[in-house]
Amino acid sequence: MVVIDTRRRARCCPGRPGGRRSRRLLTVLTALALVLPCLTACTALSTPRPTAEPSAEGQDASDLSQPTGAAESVASTSQVPVYWLGGTNEGRYLFREYRLLPARDDSVSTAVAAMMSARPLDPDYYTPWRPASRVGSAIGDNNTVTVDVSSDAFGAQLSPEEAELAVQQLVYTATGAAANAGLIPTDQQSRVIILVDGHTQYRAFGQVTLGEPMSRQVERAAPIWVIDPQDGTVVTGSTVRASGRTTSVVHRVGWEIGRATDDGRDGYRRYRSGTASLQADTATGGTFSLTEQLPPGNYRLTFFEPGDDGSQRWADSKTITMR
Repeated sequence: MVVIDTRRRARCCPGRPGGRRSRRLLTVLTALALVLPCLTACTALSTPRPTAEPSAEGQDASDLSQPTGAAESVASTSQVPVYWLGGTNEGRYLFREYRLLPARDDSVSTAVAAMMSARPLDPDYYTPWRPASRVGSAIGDNNTVTVDVSSDAFGAQLSPEEAELAVQQLVYTATGAAANAGLIPTDQQSRVIILVDGHTQYRAFGQVTLGEPMSRQVERAAPIWVIDPQDGTVVTGSTVRASGRTTSVVHRVGWEIGRATDDGRDGYRRYRSGTASLQADTATGGTFSLTEQLPPGNYRLTFFEPGDDGSQRWADSKTITMR
């Protein structure tokens, strides 16, 4: 099992005084120890907000964006998928960003630690987790990813619904990072076992009991999200290309480009709008794209499902600068 210790020292998972591990847990941990016998100390993960980066050159963003299903396609060792919570007018969902993170031997622990301590590029996203002093992970049989985190990550007080979503945030991030690094197959179901200080049966945020294998819940993924550009991207030239994914509940995708107003108060005036073609590529969703010529300036791109009353359902927005 590989561990990231954010206090700059490695330590083994301590047993609770008087606690008894179940026979099943001993079997799991013994198997993991045989696969990954080395415990590695890592330096602390830095958390300053990085500059937004587009997807790696030559990659097809639509292929990297499966918000549902087993896992992402293999992408890049320099960019790691991290999931965040985000609100829409229809509720809260999971959204993903690709982040440039320090190179580690354990990409899963790196991604999970970033999910708990870094700031999303998009200010509309957030994480309810607290920075964990220790995060470890290992890959087992049957595409099972075991993640062991310290209990200080659960300091927030969450409702049952938000706690369930936060646990799924970890499940999505761990499986996404493992698939992105080529550690698990991309075309098969994967599962995550979450341990806390090496133990099962921990009540996450006082709401969700951990320790059993968990899979991605399809309905937790955002119905619409923009993959490229990421929030804060600076586009050189006059052409902006945007792309994203939808889940199967979305039947139409509308778009609107707002241009920053001259008063500098971060407001946006509608500049252009239209409908993007939606191409279903799986039973669980599809892709959309947009190419527009824009003069220099600051813009906000918004994609949504148009409602009959003119509303923008499941809207996801990104701000960009054209230079």
